[in-house]
Amino acid sequence: MREPGAFASWQREHASALADLQEAQRNYHRAVAAAAFPDATEAPSAEEMRRASLEALDAARIRLDEVRARKPVQQEEP
Repeated sequence: MREPGAFASWQREHASALADLQEAQRNYHRAVAAAAFPDATEAPSAEEMRRASLEALDAARIRLDEVRARKPVQQEEP
């Protein structure tokens, strides 16, 4: 049996991880769009930014999966 606030705590952690994943997805999509129109004067390059944002996206997805794996079991109300 888990403590009463465990589910609420998990929900907050899950919402945070999901928000991080969504932000990483937006950043990745911006990087992909920027790579389509490269600027030779950019540093880092659009390709480097795309790779970095893809790595961040993958890390955010993994974190969300880990949080979801720890979801506590809710007790039914009597």
